[in-house]
Amino acid sequence: MSKQYFATSLTPEAHPADIFSVETTPEYAITSSGNSILKLWNAVSNDHELVLTIKTTHKLGIHHVCANKESGLVAAVGFDGEISVWSLQDGSCRGVISDPKTAHWAARFSADGEFLAATSLNGEINVWNTAAGEFEKCGELETKGSSGLAIDYSSDGRFIASGHENGGLYIFSTETARMLHSLPGHIKAVRAVAFSPVSKLLAAGGDSNIITVYDVTSGEQVFNLSGHSRWIMSLDWNFTGEYILSGSFDKSLKVWSIEQTECVATQTEADSAVWAVKWTKTAGTARPQGFVSVGIDKTIRWYREATGG
Repeated sequence: MSKQYFATSLTPEAHPADIFSVETTPEYAITSSGNSILKLWNAVSNDHELVLTIKTTHKLGIHHVCANKESGLVAAVGFDGEISVWSLQDGSCRGVISDPKTAHWAARFSADGEFLAATSLNGEINVWNTAAGEFEKCGELETKGSSGLAIDYSSDGRFIASGHENGGLYIFSTETARMLHSLPGHIKAVRAVAFSPVSKLLAAGGDSNIITVYDVTSGEQVFNLSGHSRWIMSLDWNFTGEYILSGSFDKSLKVWSIEQTECVATQTEADSAVWAVKWTKTAGTARPQGFVSVGIDKTIRWYREATGG
């Protein structure tokens, strides 16, 4: 069964350069681009007005952003390899993480907001404790040395997954800090990884143009989703775990049904590559489920599911 979504709003020229990343919380959509600015947009109102602008210290621009409602923090990863952490409430800087031995690339908070994990260009994954507000490094996860391009925390906090430039795809135990699985199926760069909401499945995509879904416990490949013609840049599960949203360099967004293992909706409004996509956090509200996309054209596109009546 197919699903229908429509674009409810456009925010053109939202940044002066490519918008590389978007993150959503129940209140905000947070965007970052090739300049040094983070922008927080109202995710609830129909106009999606700009709420807060954060001028960061990243002189070369920001390529990844992640946020956590529990901690009230947003982390930005810049092309300079540093991670800066900011308050979602007032935009104040809470700290800067820098490592002279390597540059960081992608970052993700744990669901409870107590930890922040990031990939690096030397392949190592670093973990910091954010609870004390001092970002004390508390762990290192060893991979096989290829640059880490993607990372995710499972919602139960038990696992970290990372995707790498050489096609490496790994699942780690946060309890033992050991690698549980080195997953097959990708021989090209893995640019996006995402755990399902109940932490049972992991989706991964990248330069192979396919989405591969794995069983987290066994590491077995469950199924593939094919349909994109270019690199898959971004993946996100909806809050029920029934659908995966993907954004691609082929200029399209796709919604995939896990039950049907097929694409049930394709959006082609963008006229250039899509860098990042995220479902809006509408669980428990009467608002139809939607998502947001960003990319090369500097535009934020807001979508909502079409409903009958």
